[in-house]
Order: sequence, then structure tokens, then C-alpha cells
Amino acid sequence: MANALMIAGTAITVQGQLAAGKAAQKAANYNASVNERNAQAAETQAENIDRLNKIKELQDREKFKNLNDRTQMLYRGQGWAATTGTPLKKLLQNALRFEQDIEIQNYNSRVKQLQAKEVATNQRLEAELTRMEGRAARTISRYQAAGTLLTSAGALLK
Repeated sequence: MANALMIAGTAITVQGQLAAGKAAQKAANYNASVNERNAQAAETQAENIDRLNKIKELQDREKFKNLNDRTQMLYRGQGWAATTGTPLKKLLQNALRFEQDIEIQNYNSRVKQLQAKEVATNQRLEAELTRMEGRAARTISRYQAAGTLLTSAGALLK
């Protein structure tokens, strides 16, 4: 009777250890899938940053063109030729500053894109690490179950 109870207890313990390992791996896989989704969201964010920057650049170029046209009309309205001398220098200076601003805007956009892509990379690495932890937990549970079986078998053979 004692041997039968010991065998039953061993079977339950082994089953519990295997189930715990399986559950740990399942939880790790779920968490990894969340990390993968977050990585995809970060990549989408990087793409959107680029799109929005291109749209903003187009809008800014249109605004600058309109401002430049108005400035030229003001110079002409005051009797100045807007294509020579001080008015031309002023228009060229404004154009240079505008292009510098666009370059800064593009640089900042690239930095934000790289940051979003780095988040995506980190999320993917975290997902892989989580999967590895899940596999390790499952392997450990198998070893624990085997150890329980061997320990109980040894006790029964005494």
C-alpha cells in the first residue's frame, strides 16, 4: 500500500513538473509575441515619422515659396528690382536659411526614425530572450521530473 501511494505521488509530482514547464514556455511564447508586436509598432512609427517629415517639408516649401513671392512683390511695389542688389541678397539669404532649416528638420527626423528602429530591435531581442527562457524552463522541468522519477524508483528498490 505504501509503495502504491509513493508511485501515485511520484506520478502526480512528475506530471506537475512537466505541466509547470509547459506553462512557463507557453507564457514565455505569449510574452515574446507581445514583444514582436511592439517591435512591429515601433517600425511602423519609424515609417510614419519619415512620411510626416516629407509631408511637412512639402508644406514648408509651399509656405516659403508664398512668403518669397510676397517679399519680391513688396520690393517691386517699393520700386526696387527684386533680382539685383540688396533685395536679391536678402532673398538668397532667406533661401539659404530655409534650406538649413529643412536639413535640420530632416536630420531630426532621421534621429527619431533611428530611435524607433532601435526600440524595434530591442523588442525583438527581448522576444528571443523570452523564448529562450521559456525553452530553458521547459527543459528544467523535464530534468526535475526525471530526477523525481529516479529518486522515487531508488526509494522503491530499497
